Amino acid sequence: MPDRMWSLAEFRFDEAIEAAEVYLDRGTGLELMARDEAIAFARERGANLVAWWPPAGEAAPSVVAKVSLPLRWERVPVEEPTVDERLWFDAPCGRRDFLVGNGHTFVGRMAAWCPHEGVGYNVSRAEMGAMSEEARYFVAGFLAGNEPGYPADADGETDEADLAAWRAATARFRRTGSWYGRWGTCQVCGCVLLPDTADDRCHEHSTVG
Repeated sequence: MPDRMWSLAEFRFDEAIEAAEVYLDRGTGLELMARDEAIAFARERGANLVAWWPPAGEAAPSVVAKVSLPLRWERVPVEEPTVDERLWFDAPCGRRDFLVGNGHTFVGRMAAWCPHEGVGYNVSRAEMGAMSEEARYFVAGFLAGNEPGYPADADGETDEADLAAWRAATARFRRTGSWYGRWGTCQVCGCVLLPDTADDRCHEHSTVG
């Protein structure tokens, strides 16, 4: 699993794939072939050649997939976290608050909800007093877990569309525990799939009967 979610700017297909050779499965297993030969194979099928992940070697593992322009992330509704009252703990203020997820600030910071003030905030284990058994297991699992970081360029800047996609992908990751970590596109509309899914359709088209 990568340590961060890739930026859409790192998506490569067809001639934008830097490698001169690619690995491609044409139905008989992975073959090493010239990139241009693989592009021709994809275009004969009315599709594109998509690199599975950003360049990391001399040959790029690739797939034949539909790509639509301009490039865009798939759109997935992001639900607000629900409050599970079993995950209570004694907050620094002395009242009982609830853990609701990952704070996505510093390592080890968890998101919490204060029902008394109606506000969310971040908290560390050292700031928490007594807690329920469920919260104790939650904290142990959280601190042992790992989520990919958000996309960032060489200067540490993040595109807003990438950030929104990362939030949607990690929200779904927390529900499923899956992070595919490879580029893919929806075979209906051609949008770029979020990296947590191994499906070949985006959320919108996977729910259409």
